Amino acid sequence: MNQRLFQQRRADHKEAVQTILNFRDYVKQQKMVTIIAGKSFEVLEQNQVILREAGYIPGMDFPTDEEVRDALSQTLENTAFMGEVLLHLPDITHALLRDNKPWQLLFTWGIFFATQSKLLDKNSDKFMYLVSQELGIAEKDPAYTNPYSRSSQQGKGGSPPGTNQASSNKGKKVKKFKKGPQLSRQFGDL
Repeated sequence: MNQRLFQQRRADHKEAVQTILNFRDYVKQQKMVTIIAGKSFEVLEQNQVILREAGYIPGMDFPTDEEVRDALSQTLENTAFMGEVLLHLPDITHALLRDNKPWQLLFTWGIFFATQSKLLDKNSDKFMYLVSQELGIAEKDPAYTNPYSRSSQQGKGGSPPGTNQASSNKGKKVKKFKKGPQLSRQFGDL
């Protein structure tokens, strides 16, 4: 597997997730995650079939057959992408996976496949471990918390990144500034 290409894809994934986080509207974020998950799990499902039919087991040598190589690469990339989505938008992703058990099983398979493949670098292995903890398929480290989940944010007294804080500011009056040109008061009253 081309590690440089995989790392470029991971950078693209992070950028895509950041774009979703910038929406600041939970409903828009939810729609985007649903679309991404639908496409990613469709690709994972197709590649799972290809890999099984080829008899490829994670940990085997890198395949020489182009179709199997592509299926392997796409499996790793889509699993990593959904991992980014899960870690940065956990509340939306957990709800989506709870409502769609086949996706949850596919995701679990993808994580298992990726970690057993022995094709990931050290950082990607650590990342997959965090994803597996968040998904609940690996024993959680006692120090593990996802800073993006609402439960950890509420415990700290804040709002999760990407949510609208208008509801928490209801009691506060917001000072409104007049728009347009104004005289500077730095020289005292005229």
